[in-house]
Amino acid sequence: MVPLTRGAGMKFGSGLHKVPTSDADWNREPVPGEGEAIRNLFSPPIARIDEYKVTEVVTCAYTFTDDEKFLAHETGKCVIVSACSGHGYKFGAAVGRRVAKAIGDGDIAGLK
Repeated sequence: MVPLTRGAGMKFGSGLHKVPTSDADWNREPVPGEGEAIRNLFSPPIARIDEYKVTEVVTCAYTFTDDEKFLAHETGKCVIVSACSGHGYKFGAAVGRRVAKAIGDGDIAGLK
């Protein structure tokens, strides 16, 4: 078990309730039990996950492509990149390094 921390808590997230919409504010209210359902997805690997109390549930909106892959497009001297599916936030530094390398190597197609 990951030791319980003194008030620091843990943050869990998943695309369990992902719904395509063009309105980022649509259906942003969590439903009863949603936090526990998401938390429980992490057992295993986290043992005794039910000992972690859900104290807050926050929904978020993010963009994703139909195939849930990164978008990279080169137009002239501009490279447009979208790390869809929420990965841009979680892996922003890694995405930035990969984009910089691709630009340096001239391999924009390798980003896709």
